[in-house]
Amino acid sequence: MHKGYKKFILKGLLLLAIMFAVDRIVGGIVEYYYLHEPMGDVASFSHAINDPKEDMLIYGSSRAVHTYDPRIFKDSLGISAFNCGRNATNVIYSSAILPAAINGDHKPKVILMDMVAKEISWRSDQYGGDILAGMLLPYVLTNDNFAALAKDLFPKEYYKAKVSKLYAYNSHIISIIRNYSRSHNDNINGYQPLKGSKVANEPEEYTAGVDKIDEYSREKLEFFIKSVTDKKIPLVIVISPMYVKDFEENDAMTESKKIAARYNVPVWDYSLDPRFVKSEYFYDMNHLNTEGAELFSREIASRLKKEGIVR
Repeated sequence: MHKGYKKFILKGLLLLAIMFAVDRIVGGIVEYYYLHEPMGDVASFSHAINDPKEDMLIYGSSRAVHTYDPRIFKDSLGISAFNCGRNATNVIYSSAILPAAINGDHKPKVILMDMVAKEISWRSDQYGGDILAGMLLPYVLTNDNFAALAKDLFPKEYYKAKVSKLYAYNSHIISIIRNYSRSHNDNINGYQPLKGSKVANEPEEYTAGVDKIDEYSREKLEFFIKSVTDKKIPLVIVISPMYVKDFEENDAMTESKKIAARYNVPVWDYSLDPRFVKSEYFYDMNHLNTEGAELFSREIASRLKKEGIVR
């Protein structure tokens, strides 16, 4: 009985050793292809945290991703630009990747943050939470900032990723295969154009952003603003256009503007600007299409130059 028990323990330990070795080998292979993806969201994310050397950096949610075309800022202002936005995220994500841009030797000439009306009244929904976890977990062993954030927001996933190298990449395997097999890259320095329009003729009611302020998101917004201004880097916060009817400013937006004002950061509110709130400029109620994005990017470039923020 005793010998059988020892044999069982030894077999169990051998199995664990094999599983650990397989996890490390396969995880290492997946990690290599993940870090070298030629296109897609991960490639943009990798650039945003490893090599953000552009003159202008843009942060925000999907409304940033589909709104600000870096090519226009280069043509209009003569500066390089990269769109660091990410779908289904808020300022928690932006504050996580910001240090890579401002704590190194390179100093951006300007940082633009696209802010939504519900910026600090929500944390990303389940889909957004999965995206944030998926972006952070591959770096829990190599990036202290991401590790701390992952431990705070996703403690169970954090510990699993610490134990299993493959676990950190399990949500990326399909996208890795897809991005290596694609020939066309629709990601232009982080900007992803949306073609056509799916909106109705008349603007819709805006009902999002009525929740209470999320204190964690509020803290991250202040962290973002303070971090940039402490480095003496010009920061502009923009509320980009939405295809909606007039709406009252919610508590989250009021508080966000107060935080910006404390640090003397301008907030350019274009949410209901009649020059842009036209059906032909929108893909859906929240996102500009290619025509709208070009027009609005030119407006922002012109204003940056006019107000002497970028010379």
